[in-house]
Amino acid sequence: MLVFVGLPMCVKADLQPIRNFSLSDGLPSNIVLDIFEDSRGLVWLATDAGLFEFLGEDIKFRKELSRLQGERINSICEDEKGNLWFSARGVGLCKFDGNKLSIIQLDSVAIENDITSLIKSSTSDNLILASSEGVFVCDVQNSKLEQACDSCKNPVLKIRQYQNKFVANGLTQNRNFEFEIESGKVLEYSIDSNLPNVYFGLQNDPNTLKDVLKSGKPFTLHTNTGKKFVCDVTEVEENEKLGFYLLRYFEKDIEKQKIVKLTGGLLSDLSVEKMLGKYIINTIFLRKGYDELWLGTHNQGLILLQKSKFAYLDSDLLGLQNSLIQDFISDKQGNFIVASRNEISLIQDFKIKHSLKAKDLCRLCNGKFNCSKNLSIYKLAVDKDELVWISTSKGFFTVNTNSFQLEYIGITPAKNFVFTDDNELLCFWQNQLQFYTKSGLKSQKPIFEFLKSATIDVSKMIATDSSIWISTRQKGIVRYENHKFSIFNRRNSNIHNVINDILVLPDSTIIAGGNNGLIYKIKSKPNKLVVVDSITSLDGLMGTSIQGIQYLSDGSLWCGTNLGVHRFEYNSWGNESELQFNFWNSKGGYLDQTGEKSIIDENQNIWVKAKNRLLKIETSPEIGKIFESKISLKSIRIHNEDWEADSTQVNIWTNAPIEPISFKYDENDLTFTFGFDFCQNDSNVRFRYLLDGFDDKWSNWSESPQAVFSYLPSGDYILKVEGKQLSEGVVMPFGFQIKVKTPWWKTWWSIMLSSLLFIGIVYLAMWLYTYFIRKREKARTKQFNRLIGLKMKSLQNQLDPHFIFNALNSIQSYILEEQKEKALEYLSDFSNVLRKNIGNANKDFISLSDEIAYLRLYLKLEQMRFSDKFSYEINVNASINPYKYKLPPMLIQPFLENAIKYGLVGSEKKGNLDVSFELEQDGYLRCVITDNGVGRKKAKGLHEDSNIKIHHKTLSITKDRIKLLNKVQNNGRVYGYSIEDLADGAGLPNGTKIEIGFPKQ
Repeated sequence: MLVFVGLPMCVKADLQPIRNFSLSDGLPSNIVLDIFEDSRGLVWLATDAGLFEFLGEDIKFRKELSRLQGERINSICEDEKGNLWFSARGVGLCKFDGNKLSIIQLDSVAIENDITSLIKSSTSDNLILASSEGVFVCDVQNSKLEQACDSCKNPVLKIRQYQNKFVANGLTQNRNFEFEIESGKVLEYSIDSNLPNVYFGLQNDPNTLKDVLKSGKPFTLHTNTGKKFVCDVTEVEENEKLGFYLLRYFEKDIEKQKIVKLTGGLLSDLSVEKMLGKYIINTIFLRKGYDELWLGTHNQGLILLQKSKFAYLDSDLLGLQNSLIQDFISDKQGNFIVASRNEISLIQDFKIKHSLKAKDLCRLCNGKFNCSKNLSIYKLAVDKDELVWISTSKGFFTVNTNSFQLEYIGITPAKNFVFTDDNELLCFWQNQLQFYTKSGLKSQKPIFEFLKSATIDVSKMIATDSSIWISTRQKGIVRYENHKFSIFNRRNSNIHNVINDILVLPDSTIIAGGNNGLIYKIKSKPNKLVVVDSITSLDGLMGTSIQGIQYLSDGSLWCGTNLGVHRFEYNSWGNESELQFNFWNSKGGYLDQTGEKSIIDENQNIWVKAKNRLLKIETSPEIGKIFESKISLKSIRIHNEDWEADSTQVNIWTNAPIEPISFKYDENDLTFTFGFDFCQNDSNVRFRYLLDGFDDKWSNWSESPQAVFSYLPSGDYILKVEGKQLSEGVVMPFGFQIKVKTPWWKTWWSIMLSSLLFIGIVYLAMWLYTYFIRKREKARTKQFNRLIGLKMKSLQNQLDPHFIFNALNSIQSYILEEQKEKALEYLSDFSNVLRKNIGNANKDFISLSDEIAYLRLYLKLEQMRFSDKFSYEINVNASINPYKYKLPPMLIQPFLENAIKYGLVGSEKKGNLDVSFELEQDGYLRCVITDNGVGRKKAKGLHEDSNIKIHHKTLSITKDRIKLLNKVQNNGRVYGYSIEDLADGAGLPNGTKIEIGFPKQ
């Protein structure tokens, strides 16, 4: 039996992680002399290189303060109007109203060049200035300086106000004093034997202790090591829960510092706990609503003592001499047993009570083997009897944590093992899984052996009531169920072969993760595993290597990755709603991403085994919770150029929009950049937005803090933004109105004016159109009237008395000659001719078929009248449909009459009259009249009488008709006719040829 040897230890927690912000991070100077938060929540840094706005992870350079770049700014304060006041060495007293920097000319050049500290008096409009020449009251309205009091002439380093009194810290020891301006009362403090006593680690009266620390009185500080110092306080930062104080003390005339923290009545030494002794601290700063302390140092820039959910227990404090931690467990009493490769420690109340070396284990082997150099500790587990089992390369050992008795069991070496529901051990050793009883006998259960070709690494083993689950980093998941081993991986279950961790939830769901950036949700079926869902980067998972999966009683699922720690709301996984999660990375305090195994203690906190330390994660949602930051508008760009805002549109201090922000109609290519007002972890924030009035749904959550809109239509919109810090999970809303003005040509007055103008133009156009239509119709009517008149004249000429008289004579002759049939036939044809003449006189166009029928009747009458003096023939080209083509009536007949009367009748030979109709490609119809009469020249000599004049009059009327038809009826081609004299082979006249053209109707 061996007993653990005692060793003291404590766990580091609360404000543990330290973050620096220096030149390499964008800080203009590593000398930070003052940190100030104004009434708007803006944080300002007074540095050795100027005055700058601090955004938490970034510096904002205000161009209005460019005059002070490179100048030393000592101190900052704010007046009741929100103006900033600060002192700049070599420049003097400065005022900044958010828009303009003013240099206040004081009546003392020495004072304005050497202001070490300044504050705004709470009882007047004056500033209180501290300098190497003492303390002065500054009337800023008149730029006048007055000594604050008769004894206020010693050099002063810092000045502050407490209970309507001013506390001044002199540059040297024993030079502190307090004073009141109105009464002129001065109280100087000196070191004497009656100084108040202040102790670390002891409960003090908080009100008395606060009064001592804030009053400016010297006091005696008693440390944990028994030393004591005479101290005074140069800076105070407090909130409702705690206070931080920057102390100053002297050792052998050398000034030194301490930062102390007061919680309740307990005072602690942060300088020792956080190892801050190497820093020269100029100022301390506690932001409103936060518990995290910022330090402005002399050469190290800014230091943040960060509140965190993460606390670390290093292996050197565990007595493991910087060894890598192999495994750790906890029992029901809250004890931790931590094992390195060759050492074990028992921890109670965060102090090491007992420890064992490998050689201590070997003493129990009774010389069975030499293990002092070769024994390696692999795995720890607690059985149902609260007995701790230790697997090693030489077999099993057990230890009772109550009596601390250690025994050697043997059985088998095992790199990993688990207790089954029937209290046996399933051990993994040299690629083999085998069951053993606790007494060391091999079980009758089957043995499972992996192929010898690869070394298998078992990452975790879990035993449930009916199954045993083994995750491996080469072969996926192994299940033992119903006396049978089964392997599930990519080949048969769509599960990655590398599984780093596995967990079985109360509802029998299996959660597993490997190195592929997926967390599997798996259901077990008789012969297979079914992946029912997974968490990926699309759901918010960051990192690829999944380790340390745990499920807590509050329904949260935790895991670590190579990038940070995740907390998922398990009930939101798989619902239609968005998966709810939190995430912490290195800037949130998770400084070691090498964690593998994890356990849950009795307080539902998670402990993670890293390489050479333990990590405690306090899972309570209130632990590490900070004040909820607000989202603010950072900038606006129009067509990729910065928008210069003025005080009428945005607040010149915070850039907060004064609603609505109005843009011109052509300023519609917009980029809005937003962010949290004081963000300490830009990589851990997400945003989404919706432009109400333009978008139908929210954008996806994104790391990008920008909302981009190209060619935004004119209108009124509300830009809604939601942001969340993943470490908090709280969605913060933000929104403001924007307006893209309507272009002038779309305004109501422009539309009305344009409408009136359009109506006027339309009215004028319609009037002109109507005027010209009427004018044209009037002309057309006149032409038609002339045309009708000519048609009537043509009808009259065709029905002249000679024609009628000749026709009647012919009928009389047939009757006298007793040719009754011919007389009747002639009379019938004559009446048809008269009827068609009268009928066609009222028509503008008739079909070619009707015209041919009329011409046949007319030629037949003339043939009978002249006793068959001539013959005639009418031919129509086969391509012509006589019923389709239209032509004016009474236009061809005068030419036929002329050919018969003056060409054929006067000829001694029998005459021939041919009429043919031809069609051209464009639909132009040609009527060709050919006769073999005497010709026009001889006919003129033979007929020098009145009839020829009548004939000329008829042709003249026909010509006028053709001209009028061309004016009112043409479609590109024109009506026309031509007459050609024909001759025989000897050149003698042999008739005429007439061509009449008709455009297509």
